[in-house]
Amino acid sequence: MAKKIAEKIPTWISRFLLPEIRNIVKEEISNQLKPIETKISALDMKIDEKTKALDSKIEEKANALEAKISALDMKIEERTKALDSKISSLEAEISALRNEMNARFDSIEKRLPLIERIALLEARMEKIEKQIGIH
Repeated sequence: MAKKIAEKIPTWISRFLLPEIRNIVKEEISNQLKPIETKISALDMKIDEKTKALDSKIEEKANALEAKISALDMKIEERTKALDSKISSLEAEISALRNEMNARFDSIEKRLPLIERIALLEARMEKIEKQIGIH
């Protein structure tokens, strides 16, 4: 239908009217875009404000978490040092006990021939006592 109307409009009218119509349409569109752009700009500002607020909250939470993690690291380090100290003292005790045990075994091994001789003597005494009739 637009084609039929365009065919009926003489070309000289379209040459003068169309540019004017275009200018009017552009002006109307720009007039309608200005309030929309203002609203979009206001929304952008609000979004920026909320984003900044969220960023600061996130940063606060991250800093709090870092502080907690740091405190935990310190506690773990303190406990690790304490455990290392206990382990060192236990290792020293075990080493001392091992040395004492080795010394006692050495002493028993050195006394073993004497103990064997005493046992043989006691056995001979019992045999002699039985022969004599003391028991």
